[in-house]
Amino acid sequence: MFDDVYFSALGGLEETRHVFIDGNNLPARWVDQSRFTVCETGFGTGLNFLTAWALFEETAPADAVLDYISFEKYPLKPEDIKTYLAPWNHVFGSRLDHLCREYPMRAPGFHRIVFLPRVILTLIFDDVNEALPELEANVDCWFLDGFTPAKNPEMWTQTVFENMVRLSNKDASFATFTAAGDVRRGLEQAGFEVRKEKGFAHKRDMLCGRFTGPGREKKKKHKSVSILGGGLAGTACAHVFQQYGLDPVLYEKTLELGAGASGNQTGLYNPRLTALRDPVSNFYAPAFMQGLRSFSKSKDIDFHPCGALHLVTNEDKKKRFAQTAQNWSWQEGALQYLNSDQASDIAGIELDHEALYLPQSGSINPKKLCEAYAEGTEIYFNKTPALEELKTDAVCLANGAGVLDICANLPVHTVRGQVSYVAPTSISQKLKTALCYSGYISPIVNGEHVIGSTFQKWLTHTDILEEDHETNLSKLVEAVPALYGLKAQHGWAALRTTSKDHFPVIGHYKDNVYMSTAHGSHGSLSTLMGAHLLADLLRGGPLCLPKFSVKALTPDRFFK
Repeated sequence: MFDDVYFSALGGLEETRHVFIDGNNLPARWVDQSRFTVCETGFGTGLNFLTAWALFEETAPADAVLDYISFEKYPLKPEDIKTYLAPWNHVFGSRLDHLCREYPMRAPGFHRIVFLPRVILTLIFDDVNEALPELEANVDCWFLDGFTPAKNPEMWTQTVFENMVRLSNKDASFATFTAAGDVRRGLEQAGFEVRKEKGFAHKRDMLCGRFTGPGREKKKKHKSVSILGGGLAGTACAHVFQQYGLDPVLYEKTLELGAGASGNQTGLYNPRLTALRDPVSNFYAPAFMQGLRSFSKSKDIDFHPCGALHLVTNEDKKKRFAQTAQNWSWQEGALQYLNSDQASDIAGIELDHEALYLPQSGSINPKKLCEAYAEGTEIYFNKTPALEELKTDAVCLANGAGVLDICANLPVHTVRGQVSYVAPTSISQKLKTALCYSGYISPIVNGEHVIGSTFQKWLTHTDILEEDHETNLSKLVEAVPALYGLKAQHGWAALRTTSKDHFPVIGHYKDNVYMSTAHGSHGSLSTLMGAHLLADLLRGGPLCLPKFSVKALTPDRFFK
């Protein structure tokens, strides 16, 4: 790439230590810090990250946290990373395997990986000039990496320098292998004190320095959190908060977890599909990657990554899905637009429609997922405490429409949904993937297909209606005539919560109160991603999503 190398042939690890570790006076600068944030402009093989991680664990205070942010426009495959870094297996130990195992799908956007409560990676696959302005963080140290300025000038721009100023804490340091005059002048003009140091090996000079401006205001940190709600939103928060070292306590008003809209036995997980990369896609795409990594590690949740075919049943979907496949730019094979013959081959039954295929989509058991998420959390059942009774640092409202008891003017409402469980036929048992149309059908799970779902905002009960079974089956047959003849055996209904703009409501509400609600029909993914965002807000760390997505999610959007 760029006719340049990822690291010096004379010794990549030694170069990293000389330029970025010694150039930023590490580990001395983090020995008295409870949180230290590094931002890197070129992830490459991950050599700098692994070096910093190993050193941090060896030298930082036991309760300190390393937040490492890195940008990469052209991400490598994990197997290539392992090959490139094989000479230093003995140095990194299990960390290299851990990185390659958790490495996200190569898709543009923000990707959050929590390796340990004290080592957190925000890996951003995008052009640094487009993504850095969307980053929200308090940076202590900059690793300016990413190929030589002469061969990759786009990495060394005024946009980068200006956003370094925006994001830097007081006395934030930087180091870079280059001593190019344009880079030196750009940093000095932005407000950095710059000095030349001896370069690595045969390279004469490199640049180091520090930010001389006032720096960013430190963010407030919370440690203990009361969570109201024992569905997916609440239990996902409990699960994720523990990953970051927070102390959650969960309150559920009934006698069981997943008693409401999270109580389904089979739920599909799919991102919400948009034509363009926008605040919605930049939330749901990383949520999908987060879900894949989390579900695959969760025990006993009926995880079936069977794939999903989103059928093109009208001209609007034809245009939108084709643009989705093109504009989302996922790695090869992860998001495919197929003709009807190709879709039929994958589905295992005859389909009359083209389709957008996500081979890693599938289904989980939401109720079992709630139980898995809540493991290790202190839980109080049959209790709905008033806010003033709670003694924790912060409160998270994750109780669906129950947020209206606290915020009555929040524009959220319930939508009744009923699913139908059907016994397979000789044709339907051949179905290998989930099918999505104006409804959906799963392949066989626990001996049945699940077909859903109705959307009735005018109903507020959860009684099973025979006419809703008929609606679910008629939608299926209209989209997939080959599946005619299925009959509903039983059903399940619940009231989902959604917002007036059909996007979740996640973020700070007021004082020490936060919320995660209105997850609608994509809650298995959005609740998990939302929990990571809330964890960042609570701990005062870098945000795991771009600013425009955070702004689109916040409760404040309805009150400004």
